[in-house]
Amino acid sequence: MTDFLNPDEPNFVFNGINALIDFECIIESEIQDVKAQPNIEEITILGRSGTLTEWYGDYSAYDLSIGTVTIPYHRLEEVKRWLSGSGKLITHNDYDKYLEAIPKFSSPLEFENEWGAFYKFELTFRCQPFKRKINEKRLTFKERKNTFFNTGSVNSYPIIEVATNTGNLEVTLNGTTLKLLNLSNAWVIIDCEKGEITQLDNMVRSIGEWPEIIPGQNEISFSDNFIESIVLMRSSWL
Repeated sequence: MTDFLNPDEPNFVFNGINALIDFECIIESEIQDVKAQPNIEEITILGRSGTLTEWYGDYSAYDLSIGTVTIPYHRLEEVKRWLSGSGKLITHNDYDKYLEAIPKFSSPLEFENEWGAFYKFELTFRCQPFKRKINEKRLTFKERKNTFFNTGSVNSYPIIEVATNTGNLEVTLNGTTLKLLNLSNAWVIIDCEKGEITQLDNMVRSIGEWPEIIPGQNEISFSDNFIESIVLMRSSWL
């Protein structure tokens, strides 16, 4: 899928389909690399010069322009179906990462017929702020205390799967502790992004804060009930 993405040839993959190889799309200009901007709120206080700023660590979605795309005349209906709904977007200039994106529909996609031979149209994707690693490997831990390295550039919210004995379990990641209550002898799944914990398809009660993985070195530890753990970092980049 990404083997045919060359850094010097504008191209992209959306929902597993290669624009150039699969649909003969010709992209006329270079695809830009856009960095998401933080949601910083400016606060004006009467009687005080300047402004204060407040930021909660979140980032805005953004538009990524593909520019003018040319397709063969007979590919029109296929391309229309392809550019429907959301999916994973991979561009030629960052082919080991993907963005969650959707073709932008603030205005209709207008397909211009060129002499009955091909169509041209302008394409823009609305992208969620973070890039993520394609086929990121999961980390397996068999010790109660472990360190690992995150190559991402911003904090991420992992999925932590733990094989545990009955009772309570504490998971501590970079000093933040999450205590899981009344567990069975089975695997428990902690989804820090969704903010939910499940075991045997049942919701698990917890006390504490949702941990985050930081760029660089990280440390994770488990209490006595721990048997084994598998961690998907969900490494993220801007």
